[in-house]
Parts: sequence; structure tokens; C-alpha cells
Amino acid sequence: MGLVEGVVGGSVGGLVVLLLCVVGFIASIATNVEFRRASGSFFCKPGSRVDCLRVYAMPQAWVLGFHLSQLAPLYFGLVLLLAVLAIVFKLTLALKLLAFLSLECSILAPYMIYLMVRYAGAVCVYCLTMHAVSILVTLLTYRVIVGALT
Repeated sequence: MGLVEGVVGGSVGGLVVLLLCVVGFIASIATNVEFRRASGSFFCKPGSRVDCLRVYAMPQAWVLGFHLSQLAPLYFGLVLLLAVLAIVFKLTLALKLLAFLSLECSILAPYMIYLMVRYAGAVCVYCLTMHAVSILVTLLTYRVIVGALT
């Protein structure tokens, strides 16, 4: 059994990782579109507790002049590419990069959720979906991280 199969639980685990990455990419595109349109959606209603626009309006949502909704599709596109390279083509380096990128976002997720609740007074369904994807991918690839650190 190779590194990829052993880490993500074989073909089923690999498919789960790929599916999660696709879900994260779709959520990131939805976030980007909603941010650019500046209007609510079926899932995010302006003025409610689930108000993506209020979350997007936080000053903390900007990094080096870029809004997080602009960076999210780039990040999840990269994560999806790495997942395909790791799972389909069995590239170990891609799996390691995927694991560490997911870990980085998993570490940031509680802080980002805190900012949503504390400063925006609302949550964004798409953002929460992306955070959940990062955490789940980290859990599925944690052995790569442990192996690299030991």
C-alpha cells in the first residue's frame, strides 16, 4: 500500500478527499460571485443571522488589498489540483502540500469563525462550508503531517 492509500484510507478515502475539495471549490466560487454582486442569495439573507454580506464587509476580510472571497477560489483551486495529483496520479509531494495547506486553514478556521460571530454578528454559510472542508481534509490527511514532523 502506497503513501496515498495509507493516508486517506484507500480509494474511498481518496474519493472523499476529492469530493470535499470539489465542495470547497464550489463554495469559494459562490462566495466570490456573491461578494462581487453584493446581493443576498438563497442561503444568505441580508439582515438575518446568516448574512454573508455582513461577513464580507468586515475589515478583517481584506488581506494585502485582496478580499478573502477573491483569494478563496485560488486557494481551493490549488487544493483541488493537489488532491487530483495526489489521489489520481499518486504524487506524494502533492499529498504533502495538500495536507499542510489544509492544516494551515484548519488552524485559522476558529479565528475566522470568531471574527464572523463577534464582529459581523452573522455567519456565512459558504465560509463555514470552506472551513469545514479544510478541517475534514486535515483530519483525513493528518498522518502525512505527523510523518513529516517526526
